[in-house]
Amino acid sequence: MFSKRRSIIRPAGLSISFSNANIIAMPIHSTNTFGTINTTNAYNEQFDQIFTNLNERRQELHAKVSSLSHGDTSLRNEGVSIAWKYEQAEIKMGGQGTAGWSKGQRQEILDTGKVRGAEGHHINSVKDHPGEQANPDNIKIVKSKQEHLAEHGGDFRNPTEGELVDRNARLEDVNNQRVFKNELTGIGLAAAIGLGVGFTIGAIATLAKHGVSSKSLMEAGVVGLKTGTESSALAVVNHGIVRGIGEAATTALAQTASERLGFALTENLLKMCNMAVVGAVSSIVFSAYVFIKLKWKGNTTSFALKQAGKTLGYSLGVLFISIVAQGIWGGYAGLIASLSIGILMTFYHFIKNKLFEKLLEEIRHFTINKVRPIY
Repeated sequence: MFSKRRSIIRPAGLSISFSNANIIAMPIHSTNTFGTINTTNAYNEQFDQIFTNLNERRQELHAKVSSLSHGDTSLRNEGVSIAWKYEQAEIKMGGQGTAGWSKGQRQEILDTGKVRGAEGHHINSVKDHPGEQANPDNIKIVKSKQEHLAEHGGDFRNPTEGELVDRNARLEDVNNQRVFKNELTGIGLAAAIGLGVGFTIGAIATLAKHGVSSKSLMEAGVVGLKTGTESSALAVVNHGIVRGIGEAATTALAQTASERLGFALTENLLKMCNMAVVGAVSSIVFSAYVFIKLKWKGNTTSFALKQAGKTLGYSLGVLFISIVAQGIWGGYAGLIASLSIGILMTFYHFIKNKLFEKLLEEIRHFTINKVRPIY
């Protein structure tokens, strides 16, 4: 009987603590997740533009080479020129280039399109392979005339043979690497935000309940770490779900608000839609987690559903207020609103617990006095 009462009271307290952390972190998660989406999109758009332009030029040169008369090598320098453009594009997207450039040399390539003194070497000699004269894959960039001469074995008249450099594949690899790094950064930030906010809320709630002492500080650290770890895991799940559906959902919400409700399609409206998507997903995921956790602890289905429903309603209510605040004042209004509500709710439950403890203490004293024998 008593163990069942403890199991009913305890999960409710956990859900409130987690809900406050969830509410406070929601706008920050929104900024992080959609920042990740926007950065990846910007990377891919830049890559698509560069890739398309370079390959159009590659095809033009290929057509021109095909129309040359036998032995005509007049387009050999065009091959070197487009190879430099590939080199510049790779570095622009965060790559290192093909010649082991220094930081200063990479900047020079970005600024001027080439490095002073560097030359383009035809891997397969133009004399023996005239069809490859304007192919950027047939160009190896070397840092000096001496290196170029060494490629020909000390005499420029010596023919050379070698494997082509797949410059298109290099561009794709560089873009994939930076996209992958950006996505990992987004996941890492989601986990760090969840951990930091969860730890802070858990620790503060513990210290508020038990006061500040060496024992309570240790307990606050343990509780904060536990709360932060769970919040971090949930944050990563939320990030993954929103990362998958967020862009399409935000676009749909923004279009609906603009077309049917007459709102102007502004940056602030998009931010409101981002908050709505992240907040809704976060609330649903967290409520499902509360239900699963309560069931795992042995509570009835009806009780677990009731608590999960309360959590969902609480989260969505605060989300609505935050979105309204964002719509009216813009800027960081949504973050300030959610942060304020989260802090107020933390203080509310602190005061409520203190009053409840005081009431229990008064009942205890009253009960002792009532049963104390009178001599």
